[in-house]
Amino acid sequence: MSDETDAAEMNLREEELSSGEQWIREGSASLKQTKRGLDLVYFGIGLVVVSALGSLYLLLTGRLPIVSATILPFAGLAGYLMIFLAPIFCLAIPEESETRGLLVGAAVGLSANLIHYGTVYFDPGFMTMPMRLFLMLASVVGLILFALFMQKLTLFINRPDLTVKAKYLLFTTVLFLMGAWLFYSLRQFRFFFNFSSFFFSSLIIPAGILLVLVLYTYVVGNIKEALISRS
Repeated sequence: MSDETDAAEMNLREEELSSGEQWIREGSASLKQTKRGLDLVYFGIGLVVVSALGSLYLLLTGRLPIVSATILPFAGLAGYLMIFLAPIFCLAIPEESETRGLLVGAAVGLSANLIHYGTVYFDPGFMTMPMRLFLMLASVVGLILFALFMQKLTLFINRPDLTVKAKYLLFTTVLFLMGAWLFYSLRQFRFFFNFSSFFFSSLIIPAGILLVLVLYTYVVGNIKEALISRS
């Protein structure tokens, strides 16, 4: 009788779970694939940050080994490739999450990172400034769409605590990255440029972008932990 009661209570608890919570409990292949996509974003951003900081240090001091000067650009390219692949892997998420459109849009936008970074490194004279600005805008939109995906994912798995973090990430991504793109666009078309704008673009904007990327990895890491099956 006790076993039957326990089984009934277990079935009742499972019925009370949302479809996203059941998805996590089942530990299906789609869950593992989605988590793998988040892993790609997490480590991809890490590679991009390390590549950018290493390149900046090399430019300012010239103290890094020559091998590092060769490896760093390829590390950045590998990072952008991982970030681009992330939404494609996450397409394994169940359709009930209603995130497929966001993921497709994010993949298209994030592909601009590969095109922009690869072209600037291998053939810097190929692209005109309007083309570069367009690709930069597309990559920012891709990051925004992926942040929206993560927000909907937290709703799907019924984690309101993570939803708050995803909303904060979305806000800071729009504020800093769109603001940086607008500033660079206005500066390229010579709407304004003085010492203060030079200081802003040289220090404030890079620091803001770094802050967004660090916050991005923090939120992604939290969501990854939430997707670990505890069945």
